[in-house]
Amino acid sequence: MRKSVIAIIIIVLVVLYMSVFVVKEGERGITLRFGKVLRDDENKPLVYAPGLHFKIPFIESVKMLDARIQTMDNQADRFVTKEKKDLIVDSYIKWRISDFSRYYLATGGGDISQAEVLLKRKFSDRFAF
Repeated sequence: MRKSVIAIIIIVLVVLYMSVFVVKEGERGITLRFGKVLRDDENKPLVYAPGLHFKIPFIESVKMLDARIQTMDNQADRFVTKEKKDLIVDSYIKWRISDFSRYYLATGGGDISQAEVLLKRKFSDRFAF
């Protein structure tokens, strides 16, 4: 009897531990239920602000996204002007996620390398010489 009570207490504590998660300052969390994004009443992905939150263990998981300013350093590009002069352009991009739900969906799960590919494409289209 005593061993079964201890076992039940341990199981309950483990489930409680797995139910709690913390979103750190400088991060946001998106909850997935069975791999699909959880949505709020307005059908937008549910984004958690910094703090202590709860989830259903084994059913829900949380993907953390960085809310701080990111830096993407591009390689230097060489261009030739109409006057046949060499022009070397070195650039970098500072960016921050403003809409976490759109970012998560556009990058296929918050993949930063996919975000950088999209940024490079936008940058190249905007500043094509």
